[in-house]
Amino acid sequence: MLIHSRITNLILVIALVAVVAGACLAQAATTQSASPLGNKDIGKNETAIGSLVADAVRACAKTDVALIAASELKSKDPPIAAGKVDSSELTSLISYADDPLAVLELTGKQIRQALEKAVSIYPQPNLGFLQVSGLKFTFTPTKSAGERVASVTVNGSPLDDSHTYTVAVTNSMASGALGYFKIWSTGNLRRKLDSTIAKTVDSYIAANPSINYASLDRIAAK
Repeated sequence: MLIHSRITNLILVIALVAVVAGACLAQAATTQSASPLGNKDIGKNETAIGSLVADAVRACAKTDVALIAASELKSKDPPIAAGKVDSSELTSLISYADDPLAVLELTGKQIRQALEKAVSIYPQPNLGFLQVSGLKFTFTPTKSAGERVASVTVNGSPLDDSHTYTVAVTNSMASGALGYFKIWSTGNLRRKLDSTIAKTVDSYIAANPSINYASLDRIAAK
């Protein structure tokens, strides 16, 4: 009986791991979008598709924040029309569809530094410009690089420079791509996920039969 109980428990654990691991591995799906989904000027502005992908990554990783670099998404103009949208239309815009995801632990100060880097050459396009989920920020383009970020909130609360936040990124960004190695290192890596960025978007669309990205209010130049 003891052996049988242990086997049963092992099966349950394996099943649970499979569910967790597969939660972000859905097949292509469709959704109804209330607004067009564009990706114009992703290297210097918030975009609907950028926000959507960042939301998908944060939902999969279950983190406080998600950061997606402009280089990881292809430009889309004109936008995908409002109405029925297939997730394949979105995943076709991912530059490195097989790039897996990772979770970093960063202080609020490090997040602020990352945002400063993202807007450091604005209004020039920047491959390292960040699309965000879980946070909002404003910046002042007339100020010197490194001093442009004016305000940051994480899930509605002011960013705390001393607090540690969980941040979802792609594996390449976790490794410090695009110069972000100056802000974080492998010591900030908490875990890696099996899901790729493309599969994460598929899963997000499958879980959200309707979406609305008409409001782009996460990043504002003031």
